Amino acid sequence: MKSFVILLTVGLFFSCGTKKIAGDGPGQTLNTKPMTASSTLGVFPEKNDPTNIQSAKIEGNNLILEVSYGGGCEEHDFSLVGSQMISKSLPPIRAIKLIHDAHEDKCKALIMKTLTFDISNLAYKQEKGSEIMLKIEGLKENLKYTFE
Repeated sequence: MKSFVILLTVGLFFSCGTKKIAGDGPGQTLNTKPMTASSTLGVFPEKNDPTNIQSAKIEGNNLILEVSYGGGCEEHDFSLVGSQMISKSLPPIRAIKLIHDAHEDKCKALIMKTLTFDISNLAYKQEKGSEIMLKIEGLKENLKYTFE
């Protein structure tokens, strides 16, 4: 019986397929390097892994998002897609969506990341002072973007 328990324990130890990650304790929260990318206009893809947007702000022609998501074993990719359609309001409104590809990461650490996107191609017009409201999926309030 004793050898069965030892064998079972060793088997469970080696059957875990996750990688060891360094975090800040039992909840395993990781703060990762900031990421910078550009945004695109297009169709929202169907595949999108869960992400929580903690905060959003616009600085110049950049959208800065503080996000959290589960993972820790694989590199995750993010992109920002804006709808080609805009509302006919003043200022106009464009829907945008943060796209997250977790690459099938099965780890469960809470990852915190700062994402920065160049949003100049989401502007209403590529003219200084041109205004548009950005409706970000997952946020309650729209953000006013003035092209610089």
